[in-house]
Amino acid sequence: MSSRKLQYFGSQILRNSSRIIDISSELESLHSLISDMLEILGIENGLGLAAPQASENVRLFILNSEELNLNGHSIFINPEVTTSGPLHKDEEGCLSIPGIFEYVRRPSSASVTAFDLAGERFTLDLDDYSARAVQHENDHLDGILFVDRLSPLRKRLVKKQLFDIKREYGPGSRIL
Repeated sequence: MSSRKLQYFGSQILRNSSRIIDISSELESLHSLISDMLEILGIENGLGLAAPQASENVRLFILNSEELNLNGHSIFINPEVTTSGPLHKDEEGCLSIPGIFEYVRRPSSASVTAFDLAGERFTLDLDDYSARAVQHENDHLDGILFVDRLSPLRKRLVKKQLFDIKREYGPGSRIL
């Protein structure tokens, strides 16, 4: 069983920017981290998970490649994401913010360049839900949560739910 725990809203680690990974010197610890992240993702039945959600502020996220069109890629190390296309509004949720689902506007397309576990660099051009998932997980690496992207009115409407999550799952950072 994983020694790492899923971090919930209110945990300061979710608000920190993540550091770039030195793949050559951190390969062994990467295997352990990814194994733990895959375990957490499976237990929580999620679509994706960023390393900060598993208590590590490093630039890494994983996505469920069976649910998304990712050309077989599921591990994204040191990702660089650029977005394009019109803004599209769709519902998002987050394992770190259980029970809250809100509509978020994001660009409809994204290009991600990252490294896989073998240290090979790859680039994917994504649309629709795959693009949204990459943007959502990449936001975690910069300390951004999907609720930060809500309108001021929607933020006010979910504030009590966020407070309840913070209270239930432990101490941490600011509400919004």
